[in-house]
Amino acid sequence: MLAHHPDAELVARCLAEEEGAWTELIAAYGPKIFGIAYHLTYDRAEAEELTQDCFFKVWENLDRYEPTEASLLAWIATLSRNLCIDHYRKRRREKGFRFLTEDAIAPLLSGSDDPQANAVKRERVKLLLDAIGDLSDELAEVVQLRDLDGLDYREIAEFLNLPDGTVKSRLNRARVELAKIIRNRVGQSGDKPGSVFAALRPGGSAASRRASGNESARTAFDVLATPSLA
Repeated sequence: MLAHHPDAELVARCLAEEEGAWTELIAAYGPKIFGIAYHLTYDRAEAEELTQDCFFKVWENLDRYEPTEASLLAWIATLSRNLCIDHYRKRRREKGFRFLTEDAIAPLLSGSDDPQANAVKRERVKLLLDAIGDLSDELAEVVQLRDLDGLDYREIAEFLNLPDGTVKSRLNRARVELAKIIRNRVGQSGDKPGSVFAALRPGGSAASRRASGNESARTAFDVLATPSLA
C-alpha cells in the first residue's frame, strides 16, 4: 500500500484504530453512499439502514483495499454493489416509484418562491421517476447512478462491474426509452419543438449542444426544465 496516497493514509489510520479516523472516512464518503442508497429506496430510514450495512461491509474488508487499483469511493461503491443492487431490484418489484411521498420528492427539487412553479416541478419529477420505474433494471440503474447520483462513467462501470462502453450505451438507451415513455404519457409528438423529451434524443437540443459541446451534459432531468409540461 502506498503510504503517501491520501486514500491509503486514511485507510491505514482506520486499520490502526486511530481516534477519529473512521469518523473521517464516514464523513468523506458517507453522503455519496447515502445518496445512492436514497435514490434506490426513496425512504430516508431505509436508506440509512442500507448505508450502515454498506459501511459494515467496508469495515470487514478494509484491509483488502488497494489504492493503485481504484479510488476509495469507487472501491466502497463496488464493495457495496451487490447489497445495493439486490435491495434496489427487490424494492422495484415490490413498490416501484408509484407511491412516493412529498418528502421523497423534495430533495430532487430546487427551491423556488413560486408555489405554482414548485407544484409543476413536483409533477415533472413524479412523471420522470414513474417513467424510470418502467425501464428494465439494467437501464434504470445506469440512469439513476448517473443522473440522480452524479457518478461518472468510470465509477458507474466499477459499481456495476461493466465496461465503460456498456455504461455509455445503456445510458443512451435509457434516456431514449425515457423520452418515449414520457412522450406517450403526455401525448406529445417527438418532433414538436420544445417537447419534453427533445434533449433526450440522440444529438440533444441545439441549446444543450451549444452549452456543453458533448453528450454528457444531457441528463434525464432535462425533462424538468421543459416549458411544454407547464
